[in-house]
Amino acid sequence: MKKVLSLAAVCLFVLALCSCGSSNTPEAVTTKAIKCIIDKDYDGYVDLMYFKKEKSGEDMKQIVALVKDKMDKEMDGKKGIKDYQVGTPTIEDNKAVVPYTLTYGNGETKEDKMKLVKTEDGKWMIDSGK
Repeated sequence: MKKVLSLAAVCLFVLALCSCGSSNTPEAVTTKAIKCIIDKDYDGYVDLMYFKKEKSGEDMKQIVALVKDKMDKEMDGKKGIKDYQVGTPTIEDNKAVVPYTLTYGNGETKEDKMKLVKTEDGKWMIDSGK
C-alpha cells in the first residue's frame, strides 16, 4: 500500500511540474511564434500578440492579412526558415526581450529580438506596440 501511495505521489508531482506553465515562458512564446511563421499559421501568430485596445474581428482579419503579406514576401525571397535558435530572455517586471537567430533556406542568417509583455492574467504575449 505504501508503494502505491508513493508512486501516486511521484506521478502527481511529475504531472504538476509538467503543467507549471512551461509553455508560458518568453522563450516558449518566441519559439511558438517562429513555428507559426514556418507553418504559415498567421492566425496563430496574431493570437500570440498583445494589443492595448481590444480589436474587433474585422481588425484581427486585417492584421492577419498584413502579417501574411509581409511574411510571405520575406520568406519567399529567403526560401523559408531552415533553422532557428531562441536565446535567453532579459526579463524586467512585465516585459521581456528574447534574442533569436533565424537561418533561412538560402543560407542567410538573421539575429533579432522579440519583445513580449506579461498580461494581467499572467500570459506572455508578443508586444504589438499598439
